[in-house]
Amino acid sequence: MKSHLGAALVAAFLAVVGTPILEPVVFHIAAYAAEAAAPETIAQSVSEGTKVTWAWGAMISEASGAIAWVLLSAAMVMLRKLPANLVAIFGNARVDLLINNGINYGLNAVSGAVKDKKLSVDVGNEVLAKALQYAVDNSSGWLQTWAGGPEGLAKKIWGKLNLGEGASDAALPAAVAAVKL
Repeated sequence: MKSHLGAALVAAFLAVVGTPILEPVVFHIAAYAAEAAAPETIAQSVSEGTKVTWAWGAMISEASGAIAWVLLSAAMVMLRKLPANLVAIFGNARVDLLINNGINYGLNAVSGAVKDKKLSVDVGNEVLAKALQYAVDNSSGWLQTWAGGPEGLAKKIWGKLNLGEGASDAALPAAVAAVKL
């Protein structure tokens, strides 16, 4: 029963969406077939001085809509089959951009934090908290999930900070707990 319902829905969808798209194509094919079958064109004789011309430009311009439709359909099918690895590359690039923007925000928001210099433990923890809050505030839910949630974001930020001696990842749970969702 389910397969019949699915087939009926697909047929209804194609009838509604496909008819306006395919109608010009079918009309042109029928017109060409009618012209080719006309008895006067078959029965005419051609003298030796008669030139036969073919308006190929007009035919191509009339068929260009159908050709464009076929090419666009093929492109959509190919885009649908993008490998999962390419999708993962784009997702990771967005997470990396979010982390870098969060770190830059954290460095600018904390007094005493300087880019490319080692951060003390206190300053580093504060930069981590500010950068993590920025990342959570400025990302969508799916991107946070892709990055591993606030815990994953905190680990990624911690890994990119230039921290001095005595730094420990024991500060991560406190930073995650301080995030306002």
